[in-house]
Amino acid sequence: MPATTANIAEILDRRKISTFQAGVIALSTAVVFVEGLNVQAAGYIAPALEQSFRLTRSDLTVFFTAGTVGLMLGALLVAPLADRIGRRPVLVGCVFLFGLASLLTAIGPSLEALEVFRFLTGLGIGGGMPNAIAITAEYSPENRRSAMVAIMMTGFILGSIAAGLIGAWLVPSYGWQSVFVVGGSVSLLLAPMLFVRLPESLRFLVLQGRERALIVRHLQRIDPALMVAEETRFVVDEHTGSGDSVTALFNEGRVRTTLLLWTIYFMSLLNLYLLASWVTTHVHSLGIAVQLSILIGTMFQVGGVFGAMFGWLVDRMGPSRAIFIAYLIGALAIAAIPLAGADPVALTLAVFASGFGIIGGQNAANALAAMSYPTQIRSTGVGWATGIGRFGSVVGPGVAGILLSLNFSTQHVFYLAVIPALIASAAGVALGDWRRPVAADTNAPA
Repeated sequence: MPATTANIAEILDRRKISTFQAGVIALSTAVVFVEGLNVQAAGYIAPALEQSFRLTRSDLTVFFTAGTVGLMLGALLVAPLADRIGRRPVLVGCVFLFGLASLLTAIGPSLEALEVFRFLTGLGIGGGMPNAIAITAEYSPENRRSAMVAIMMTGFILGSIAAGLIGAWLVPSYGWQSVFVVGGSVSLLLAPMLFVRLPESLRFLVLQGRERALIVRHLQRIDPALMVAEETRFVVDEHTGSGDSVTALFNEGRVRTTLLLWTIYFMSLLNLYLLASWVTTHVHSLGIAVQLSILIGTMFQVGGVFGAMFGWLVDRMGPSRAIFIAYLIGALAIAAIPLAGADPVALTLAVFASGFGIIGGQNAANALAAMSYPTQIRSTGVGWATGIGRFGSVVGPGVAGILLSLNFSTQHVFYLAVIPALIASAAGVALGDWRRPVAADTNAPA
């Protein structure tokens, strides 16, 4: 006899990941890949851009900051729209926006135009990433959710690596514009594919009471043996968010998790963008050729690929220990960058280890954010955590630029960057030694 109630969470949890679910995660991975390709391009082409426009370090800082301000506003203002209109339309729109803006960056006639296009690129990426995380989490079984989010986020790291490799290959022959042409073109090719192939979140459709026939079709693609009668009622067993979407982040036992998550994101993205923006420039300033400097800078992202293991460790040992260990490794590795001097091998190892710790910790934080909030406020929760982190991504490169303009060395900047990593590690300890945050442990029918 067909069941009269179908619990979406139970259907997802009781079986292996289907081809349909894997396809959703693959499309989300493609989204964050092109985001990584576009967002990291600025750091890799900085030396070439500096020469082309005869920029000062202060000019470069403004260019970097324009993108990170866009990322911040996209996460705070654009990403939460998905809790009202759905993950799918926001993702498709954001990919189209940052793809077009990236192409326009390549033909920008002045530094001011480049800053505007960089802001729009950041706006699209900032709105898209939290929803890629949300839709991946919402199509994953609970016991593998953190691992699936971490695997999906390796797409961002691979995109960042691709930006470095493309920069090292194309910039010497075709100029800094080539990186933005490639990044924008690939993004614009992906947008129509998402429009055709990316499904809406099942949990979102059920909670919104939308398109019953579409829900049934998606469920039967996940579990072909599922019997769905005409009278079957769909439910999502999870704790619902009360209050408006932002204040709900602090309701029902979520205050501690939300504040610590924001602290981790702020410190993590401060370091991530400081290093992504200035490592290549630092290495080049030591007398190392531009092409080799770009390749060494790329090792930060390569280290992050291996750091994806920390997302998997969240499912195994809990977020507290995974985050603590990741950022402690990151702090030690950042301190090793200035100690490495101009030795290319030592620099490569230090930059790799920095990416392993810092990006690995960010993977763990992404997993924690995805499982800390119910479906009704998940995009808002992940978006606001990312948005608060984007304040850090503005502060990091910005403060570094100010210090450098005051004749601080890049070595001193990296020594100071150890402090945020240690704070993020301490916040991991403060989370407490539990496997799941309060919001994910409390289950009630939605």
